[in-house]
Amino acid sequence: MKAIVQDLADHLARDELTLRNINSVLGKDPQMQLEDGDLLLRGRRLEEVALQVLAQERGEGVEVHYQEWFELLRSQGHLIAGKEPLNTFLTQINRSQAVERVGRRTGRYKIKTAA
Repeated sequence: MKAIVQDLADHLARDELTLRNINSVLGKDPQMQLEDGDLLLRGRRLEEVALQVLAQERGEGVEVHYQEWFELLRSQGHLIAGKEPLNTFLTQINRSQAVERVGRRTGRYKIKTAA
């Protein structure tokens, strides 16, 4: 029962963070959180957070479609920089040495397992 309550509290905290961030983007709240660089992901930080989220949610070596991976990030309240956040995300994971494509033109990726 305690684990269920904690899980619900974690989901509520992520939802509240997402709502605050949406309000910031819409100009309804101050944008201090977006300007601190931690929530608006790009570059190396985007790669680090994306890898961390995928490892926690699915684990190393487990295949995931890039759109599903992108939604995992968003569901945890992360915002990605750029006019087209999905394209920014896809570009960064394609550059990552820790990620490998699964097949050609499948849109599927996985974290490389340690050899």
